Amino acid sequence: MSRLNGRVFDLGSGVLRQIGISPDISFDDITRLTIHITNAPIAFISFIDQTHQWLKAQIGLSDDLSVYLDFCGYAIAYHRGGNLSTEPDSPTSQPIIIQDISTHPKLANHAIANNEQPIKSYLGVPITTRDGYQLGMLSVMTYECWQPSSGQIIALESLSRQVANQVNLHRQLMDLHGKLSHLETIIQERRKVWDIVRQERDFVNAVLDTISALVVVIDPDGQIVRFNKSCEQLTGYKAGDVEGLLIEDLGLSIFDQDWESLNWGLAAIEFDDPPPSSHQVQSNSIRMGHFPRQCENLWEGANGDSHLVAWSNSAIRNPDGSLRYILGCGIDITNRKQSEEMLHLLQRAIEASPNGIVISENTKNDLPIIYCNAAFEKLTGYTKEEVIGQNCRFLQGPETHEDAIAMIRQSIKRKQGCKVTLKNYRKNGSCFWNELAISPVRDHRGKLTHFIGIQTDITERKQSEDALRESEARYRLLADHATDLISRHDAEGIYIYASPACRDLLGYEPEELIGISAYNFFHPDDRERIQKSHQTLLSNSDVDTVSYRVRRSDGSFIWFETTSHAIRNQENNDIQEIVSISRDITERKQAEEILRERSHLSLLEAEVGKALGQGGTIPTILNRCAKAMDQYLKVAGVSIWTINSQTNQLERQAGAGIVTLKAPTPQLWNHELSQMSQQMAQLSHQTLEVPLVVEGRLMGMMAICSSHPLSPQVQDVLGWIANAIAVGIDRVKAREELQSRREALLFRLASQIRNSLDIDTILGTAVQEIRSVLQIDQCHFLWYLPTQPNRHNFAITHESRSPSLSTVLEDYPSDKIGWLAHKICNRETVQVNNLQDTTVLDATTRGLLEDAGIASEILLPLETRSGQRGAVVCNQYNSPRDWIDSDVELLRAVVDQLAIAIDQAELYAQTRAAALAAQTQAFHLSEALQDLQQKESQLIQSEKMSSLGQMVAGVAHEINNPVNFIYGNLTYARDYTKDLLELVELYQEQYPEPLEVIQERIEDIDLDFLVEDLPKILSSMEMGADRIRQIVVSLRNFSRLDEAEMKPVDIHEGIDSTLLILQNRLKAKGSSSGIELVKKYGQLPRVECYAGQLNQVFMNILSNAIDALDNQPDPRMITITTEVVSISSGSNLFPLPASDVIKTTSEGMIKPPVSKSQQVLIQIHDNGQGIPEDLKNRLFDPFFTTKPVGKGTGLGLSISYRIIVEKHGGSLKCISKPGDGCTFAIQIPIQPPPELKHAH
Repeated sequence: MSRLNGRVFDLGSGVLRQIGISPDISFDDITRLTIHITNAPIAFISFIDQTHQWLKAQIGLSDDLSVYLDFCGYAIAYHRGGNLSTEPDSPTSQPIIIQDISTHPKLANHAIANNEQPIKSYLGVPITTRDGYQLGMLSVMTYECWQPSSGQIIALESLSRQVANQVNLHRQLMDLHGKLSHLETIIQERRKVWDIVRQERDFVNAVLDTISALVVVIDPDGQIVRFNKSCEQLTGYKAGDVEGLLIEDLGLSIFDQDWESLNWGLAAIEFDDPPPSSHQVQSNSIRMGHFPRQCENLWEGANGDSHLVAWSNSAIRNPDGSLRYILGCGIDITNRKQSEEMLHLLQRAIEASPNGIVISENTKNDLPIIYCNAAFEKLTGYTKEEVIGQNCRFLQGPETHEDAIAMIRQSIKRKQGCKVTLKNYRKNGSCFWNELAISPVRDHRGKLTHFIGIQTDITERKQSEDALRESEARYRLLADHATDLISRHDAEGIYIYASPACRDLLGYEPEELIGISAYNFFHPDDRERIQKSHQTLLSNSDVDTVSYRVRRSDGSFIWFETTSHAIRNQENNDIQEIVSISRDITERKQAEEILRERSHLSLLEAEVGKALGQGGTIPTILNRCAKAMDQYLKVAGVSIWTINSQTNQLERQAGAGIVTLKAPTPQLWNHELSQMSQQMAQLSHQTLEVPLVVEGRLMGMMAICSSHPLSPQVQDVLGWIANAIAVGIDRVKAREELQSRREALLFRLASQIRNSLDIDTILGTAVQEIRSVLQIDQCHFLWYLPTQPNRHNFAITHESRSPSLSTVLEDYPSDKIGWLAHKICNRETVQVNNLQDTTVLDATTRGLLEDAGIASEILLPLETRSGQRGAVVCNQYNSPRDWIDSDVELLRAVVDQLAIAIDQAELYAQTRAAALAAQTQAFHLSEALQDLQQKESQLIQSEKMSSLGQMVAGVAHEINNPVNFIYGNLTYARDYTKDLLELVELYQEQYPEPLEVIQERIEDIDLDFLVEDLPKILSSMEMGADRIRQIVVSLRNFSRLDEAEMKPVDIHEGIDSTLLILQNRLKAKGSSSGIELVKKYGQLPRVECYAGQLNQVFMNILSNAIDALDNQPDPRMITITTEVVSISSGSNLFPLPASDVIKTTSEGMIKPPVSKSQQVLIQIHDNGQGIPEDLKNRLFDPFFTTKPVGKGTGLGLSISYRIIVEKHGGSLKCISKPGDGCTFAIQIPIQPPPELKHAH
């Protein structure tokens, strides 16, 4: 046997060298794994025969190796009883375990136990062949006493078998190599040798496929050459499919990740030539012999499973030393890794457990404790050193129950687990209740080796149980004397127990309720809500509270608030019973109802106040109030009527709810009242009629129909609402009356202007009416009288004041009115809402007003044609007043009317003076008469235009309101129509086959045509409304009174407004095709002019052009051209010969000469018959007309000529040839000279 062993080791080394594997590499891996499994500092592999022992691999040994091998030999000899034989019958199968060498009877004096760092423990696992021969020993040494676990021993035994398999593999490979060498010699002589070679090859394949190690052979290019059965079984790949492939194609690597990362990093280096691929880099490194000898990595197989493989790589070289193959031998260490991780996890879990855990050794007497966790130390107060080696009885004391100890001993004797509760004692002497659970622990052969005990401190639970028993008696006493009803029910709600409080609360004895369902006592209206609460408690809740009404024994109902707690079975979570505590909350419910009603009434008051404050017409306001009362009072209906002051009858204005009157006709009031009474008799129990009275005046009536009696609080609030609504109605009517009075003021002033030329009468009436309409303290009119430079005087000529005023502003000191005089000269309005916080006044003016006691003031200046300046002043003394826009607009309209009236009076005075002069100067009679006629015509025309402007503005204003209403609602009408049509379409999609009556109605109304035509009708309405708005805007622009002053305007805008007014005369009528309008507008700047008067000129000229084309054949055309022209500085802007001012082109259009001064030229040309030469010179004479009698006054062109020439410093010319039409040229400066501004 010794010779066999010698051959194994000698030939094995030769075989390993021939196939390129160092005999020490795989043994070093196994040694490292041994260190990893045992956490020992020293591990080594040694081989033995009958004569000696030698070392193959080691970790942790010092330089003197012989002393360790010597100890190993003594340990083996002692284990065998002094025999070093390697025969199969020797006792070599069991590991050698020496827990403490220092106490060993034979080995305590050995050198390794007595050096500077003595060895304390030794573990030796024999390395044996399959037929029982011992090859060597796998040894582990520690510097501390150490007891290996069964798992560690099993793992080391597996490693020892792996060493034996490696030796056996090497021996087989040696034999194979010899046979292959012999066959190579024979193959040259006989062809039959090939059969032998194939047999030997099959044998080699069988050997490689038999071993459990993973064998992969690759060439220097990384292609797989050999792939054994173990690899196939592990990965699921077939050898025939993978041989010839690159290892990376299989996700395989026999190199560790760090080595691969290092080699792959070479690919990132910049080369002059194209960089090599990662595969080329790896192949070059392999050819140079640069690859790791051992590594671990994951290998994912074809089936998706991943395995952790430990590889041992060797090089097989050619005779010339070049690399031929790389042989990779791998071991699947997945389970081992998982076992190690699981072992560490269990260790951490035990240490982290909150329960105390101890493990006792069953194989030793008295079951000593070999382990305890930190929780056990904390529980008992003992340290681990104090616990290890003792029996658990050291925790027992004088009060520990013997029954529990006997149960533990019986379980240990029967080798079974048990669970007991006993009183134990800590190290400090304090006791605690310990719930101990012990369980047996067996090895892989089923042999009982240990007991594990889990300790739980249940002291608090035991104390709670004792306290529970004590409290149960107290709670029973409380239940018997509690004022709240305490009851127990089963899951169906049947009474199991009822406390004595049920006598006072329900009028029943407790025994009367037992066995009866609680649902028998619930109010019918509350049963559904209680049942939902009950189901919630049964399904997923432990506690629930519900309020409801319960019937007493006398039939009356009281309110209960019950809190129920579900007691569930710990095992299946089913409800065992329900414990309820019920309290009488009848008084609280009544108080809550009163508070709820008050809250609703407060919200109703706020909503009604909001409805009244939002404004609007009387029906709009009353409808808001009716809806609010219907919403918050929950009544059957609300109706509101108002008194018609003319017929003295009630008229229904608003209604809400179910009970409402549908016919608002006043004459049907009695009939409607009877119908309403019939409805209320069916739908309500009570009708409350409340009159709407303000200061003794009946404004209307309010009726509320209710299905329940109205409480006194509700009736009080309805009284307040009735007063508020009455005040709101009175306020709206007063506002409407005030608006009417303001409009009447304007008409009265206009009428006085037409009927009177007395300035005193006009001004006196104006200030009186202004104060009356605006309800102010004082209104006066003053004249501005400049005496000398920087010296000003005001003269108050007309005044109206409140009789209650004690002191008012009666005069303006000349030294304090400079700022106001400046504002009047510049025609700037002065508006002061509150004198105390205004910033528009200077200090002097502010002091003047403060001395007079004025709180608010507004001043609007005016200027007459003769240059006189004045102002209308309104003062408020008692309190500040915010002058709203409507007030300012009214005052401006009045001031404009006053200016016209004063001008009219002045003209009248001038006319009277001229007539008197004509009587005294006969020789000037003709000239005076003509001047009188001109002025009278101008006066008449001025009055006409004033009245016309006022009428046009009034008509435009009246039209604008309904048009805005229509235009504003068209958007909503379109949206509502769209929604309704989409709804009809949706109905048709969802119900394609409607009922017969619906289908007949669809055919009657021609639904398809209606759906198509209704959007078109709305679009047409919108176009019409937009057209009306444009016309209204043009009317208002044409007649604006504020354009009576000279200011920059857009000429084109004035022309377009005039054309829009004349649009009706331009469009086609009957067989006439209408008049074509051609606009050739140039780029004009804004021109400073009298816009209103200039619009009058455009109106006169365009009207004449249309009249000239009335009876003309088609085509009929009017062309309007505008442009900027220049004239020389010395040119005369007043009437000149046409050849000097205007030149005509070949097309008949007018072209102004080039000049330096900028002016605007407007030409209006018609293609009518033209004007004869003998009539052209009289066109601008007053009262001259070519129209039939009654068709014209002859004043239009005369007034237009004066407006252009005298007011604007421009020129107005007529260019016409018979048959070529007629052109009127208007030329005015863009910036009039200063003297022209001051002159007018």
